[in-house]
Amino acid sequence: MRLRSFTAETLPDAMHLVREELGLDAVILSTQELGGALGVKVMAALDGDLDDELDLQDPESLVETVDEMSEVLDYHQIPAPLANRLMSNASGLNADDNVMALAGVLDGAFDFAPLPTAASKRPVMIVGPSGSGKTATAAKLCAKARLAGQQASLITMDGEKAGGMAQAETFASALEIPLHRADTAAGLSDVIAASPKEPLIVIDTPGVSPYDEEGLRDLRETAEEIGATTLLVLPSGGDCYEQAECALAFRDTGTRYLIMTRLDSSRRYGGLLCAAHAGRFSLMGVGISAQIGNGLAPINPVSLARLLQPATNTQEHLSLVLGTQ
Repeated sequence: MRLRSFTAETLPDAMHLVREELGLDAVILSTQELGGALGVKVMAALDGDLDDELDLQDPESLVETVDEMSEVLDYHQIPAPLANRLMSNASGLNADDNVMALAGVLDGAFDFAPLPTAASKRPVMIVGPSGSGKTATAAKLCAKARLAGQQASLITMDGEKAGGMAQAETFASALEIPLHRADTAAGLSDVIAASPKEPLIVIDTPGVSPYDEEGLRDLRETAEEIGATTLLVLPSGGDCYEQAECALAFRDTGTRYLIMTRLDSSRRYGGLLCAAHAGRFSLMGVGISAQIGNGLAPINPVSLARLLQPATNTQEHLSLVLGTQ
């Protein structure tokens, strides 16, 4: 069933969007005045699909599920165009379980990938803007490898940052892993060539502004030279459109994976979803605390749907839904 939610300033405007997107056969399931300057929200579906789907589940329960899902997207301040696109995946919803319904929507809209391990046989290069949590994420990846009984090696290209080398040394010492420094792509290639082939090699790079074309180009050339998999690290919070622009900039470096960090310091993750959607990234993991040992968790549609549910105690919520507690 093609079920969609449309938001516009007025009811006629919303109806125009319905007819434009779903055609003249669309059936209006519900309308809602959002109040103030927020406009009107209309829930609609295609008539041809209703008989098959709605015979199997209570239409009122279905509309209630979609309304609650829409409220979750509103809570995370996801812009209407992306929210409508997400809701277009609301087919075959299980109206008895709102989390699983949302998980189905997310599964249809985003790709998911496992966190890297030593078995990948490729160096992992952590990229992103300054202050996004790259060094901590690099250490957390090494920690997960060590906890899995694998070897890991950390290389920093961010040694010139104030305290950057000292932070990397602290992490490496605590994890009992080798730490190397490389200031150039050539030096990085030499370090990798001299490293054992078994460990997971994680490379921490300097922060690069999404508007620094030369810096982005250098990242791409370095990754291509050493055959690395690049992972973009972005923190939660921030403007959705800024996050999307940032994602597009790093997409041009050849990056295809996203790790979302600092979920414990923000309750709204719309910017991260906008970034993932704009950059067509595969979601790989989430940073949920400053702890190195268990501060990074894998992500899938169900756990992401649970994370998006508003919660009073954010840290407890994160730990419970990701199974780290």
